[in-house]
Amino acid sequence: MQASAGDRNGKDKKDKSLLRSLYAPAEPDTILSKPMPDRILNGAVQPVIVLLGSRPCVEGIDVSHYQGRIDWSRVAQTDKANYVYLKATEGANLVDDTYKFNLSEAKRAKLKVGSYHFFRANVSVSEQFDNFIRTVDPKEQDLIPIIDVEVMPRGMSLSKFHSRLDEFLRLVTEVFGKRPMIYTGKNFYNRYFADTNFRKYLFMIACYTVDEPELDNNDDYIIWQYTCKGRVDGVRGNVDISKIMGHHSLKEIMY
Repeated sequence: MQASAGDRNGKDKKDKSLLRSLYAPAEPDTILSKPMPDRILNGAVQPVIVLLGSRPCVEGIDVSHYQGRIDWSRVAQTDKANYVYLKATEGANLVDDTYKFNLSEAKRAKLKVGSYHFFRANVSVSEQFDNFIRTVDPKEQDLIPIIDVEVMPRGMSLSKFHSRLDEFLRLVTEVFGKRPMIYTGKNFYNRYFADTNFRKYLFMIACYTVDEPELDNNDDYIIWQYTCKGRVDGVRGNVDISKIMGHHSLKEIMY
């Protein structure tokens, strides 16, 4: 999952300088990153709390085939993977070819794992749902699913866009028994989700800036994806890193 270009305002230079000292997302961190050899206790991974000043920070990652083959045993020893989201599907036909491997190995490493679908409003809702539910088994999930929404089809009315997304979310909710979370960028949210009934869903907001994003109407969100250029041991190249906002908790996204 990555934010659209409009949500990346001046991020590159700030990611490499200011964000490194505040949230350590863009480059390997020698201050906040600590080896956690005893993270597994009684068969379960214990959340690692990174203190930023007086505020706790529970961080997580999301990955797809773009990250290639991941060494999940190494990822599990970092403080960046207290929750992990894996790309499962996109549209009506695409299945991420790393999903099954990532799911199996991340769970083997005792990480808390969830899955996401990249939603395309101009593709059949029922076919997208069938693709997602054929691929993702609710019994294998530790986290509620995410629906990645960051594309508004050219020429589609807002009411039709909302109607199709609402139908897809409803179908996923019926199968999982819990509402999914919506992932989107700050600007996309303000344009298409503010002042709508979608506020009943939890949101992960992507915004690659120094300051925590502020949504229209001071709307709340549970997770901030603050970089797409993070570094995590066990993952080659860049990876998306996010954090749970201080007034929320990991248990809110547990399945």
